Amino acid sequence: MGSIAIAQFQQVRIGEISSKYKDSLSQKQLHDLIQEIKVQFERQLGYSVFEYSPSGLPINILFANESQRKKLLRRYKEDLTSTQNQIEQLDKHIADERGLFDKDTQTLKEVSDRLNRSIADLNSYIAKTNSTVSSLSKEQYQTLKQNIDAQQSNLKKEKKVFEQMRAGHNRDIREFNRMISRHNSLTRQYNSLVIRIESLSDSILEVKGKTIGKNITTVKTYTQDGKQIVQKENYSDMEKIEIYGFDGNMNQLKAVLAHEIGHLVGVNHIKNKGALMNPLLQSNQIEKMTLTPDDMKAFNQVFGAVRQK
Repeated sequence: MGSIAIAQFQQVRIGEISSKYKDSLSQKQLHDLIQEIKVQFERQLGYSVFEYSPSGLPINILFANESQRKKLLRRYKEDLTSTQNQIEQLDKHIADERGLFDKDTQTLKEVSDRLNRSIADLNSYIAKTNSTVSSLSKEQYQTLKQNIDAQQSNLKKEKKVFEQMRAGHNRDIREFNRMISRHNSLTRQYNSLVIRIESLSDSILEVKGKTIGKNITTVKTYTQDGKQIVQKENYSDMEKIEIYGFDGNMNQLKAVLAHEIGHLVGVNHIKNKGALMNPLLQSNQIEKMTLTPDDMKAFNQVFGAVRQK
């Protein structure tokens, strides 16, 4: 038993245009798009597959409410943008703070080194003078002691200042580490949102349009070369085209409409990337609607038997 698909030349007309689009889509604009698609198909295929007629099948431009998953996806994308902005701001703040932090670290090291040298110098001086204490007069000893006490007092003050600087630096380190921790948390949040968006996007088949009708199968039986042949013929009894969620992008509307007209005349989906009849709306078709070689092959396959009759 053989089975063949039969294409069908169709007539179309403008049906309902939702009042939601009264300011963004007129009947004339839609009529012009249909004519542009007709001319494009004829120029590339070399034959006509549809025409505009007041008695044709209706093309309805309808308004569809957002699904809950779409709303969730939009919220995730908004959260992703917000998180990315926070990360970028924190990146700048961390870079600025790192510069100040490195400068303070260097200053603290210089102060520490200078203080340690002063302590070492004083200890060395005390060690040297201890060997001469017995030979000093009382007045000389008192002068030496006052000198050492003054140096020790100054060192004590310098050490206190150093401890204050180090305490402030340690507070800066803790604050800097908190910023790094916040940055890491935001990065994890960002990566989690990316995974959620990818997963949710994969689960949503965003239907921009639909061709509505029913498939009909007829069976023919005939004899050829003494053998009985049973052949199925599949064709579609189409009713209308519905386009959903028009967002004002005329190029996108043109691509979606051309895709659905392809279905209307009997062309099925093809998996080839970039093709008009790919089940997913292709970005290149939005930029410029055109039939790819794979599209033309699909049209020629279903229209070939009709055109040979």
